[in-house]
Amino acid sequence: MNIVLLEPKNRENLATIIRSGQNFSVNTIFVVGGFIQDQYKGNIHKFSHQMNTQDGVGAVTLIYFERLSEFLQHLPAQTTLVLVESLDASVDLRAFEHPKNATYMLGREAKGITKSDIDEIKQYFDQLHQDIPAKFIDQHDKTAHLKFVKIDTPQSLNLGVCVSIIMYDRHNKVGNIS
Repeated sequence: MNIVLLEPKNRENLATIIRSGQNFSVNTIFVVGGFIQDQYKGNIHKFSHQMNTQDGVGAVTLIYFERLSEFLQHLPAQTTLVLVESLDASVDLRAFEHPKNATYMLGREAKGITKSDIDEIKQYFDQLHQDIPAKFIDQHDKTAHLKFVKIDTPQSLNLGVCVSIIMYDRHNKVGNIS
């Protein structure tokens, strides 16, 4: 399992996600923009040694990208990108079947994953799949897929809490698979 964070606002949330990640078998946390760009000029190494993550930084790989487009070009092969966002197309987490090889993307705390982000992601997947016959895309686990899930709550959640809920739900349903 991998996690993508779009423009996280603060160090504490990222530290919480790293600590939870080491307990729930997260391979990589991809960080796109946010406080690392603003405070550390994109140098994730300057951040990583300053937080109490209980050695989570040694167990979970951190990779930084300035823009969403850069991350998409490095989307792990054969993964399902799961956008965690309250949309009409999103499946409620309680009924969601976690893909075996999943990369969960969470948006900004103030505005989530924007329509512009979703359009960019969908366009990327359209280009990725343009030469693959449709019958192979839906049923084949050796290509990238896109899914949507939501945590049905009346108010938005703190980013660190939201990611931890996703990790725990996955662990509870399928165990500690990568």
